[in-house]
Amino acid sequence: MEFPTEFSLKVFGESDNDLEALIISVVRQNQVDIERTKISSRPSSAGKYTSYTVTFTATSQEQLDNIYRALSSNDKVLMVL
Repeated sequence: MEFPTEFSLKVFGESDNDLEALIISVVRQNQVDIERTKISSRPSSAGKYTSYTVTFTATSQEQLDNIYRALSSNDKVLMVL
């Protein structure tokens, strides 16, 4: 992968928690320009879970790894792809 690159990350969690705010916080902590970040969400058919797709410009593999680790280690997050 060549950097910088446009990257999409999928994050899944329960719908009743503030997952979007968590995602934004983690992305900001890893020096991603949040103004250029695109976030979309989609609830599951039963509404119990929500998936978020976060698209941003990644500057390094280390940055991606740090974001992935921070999100996947959080109890609110069920899965990060």
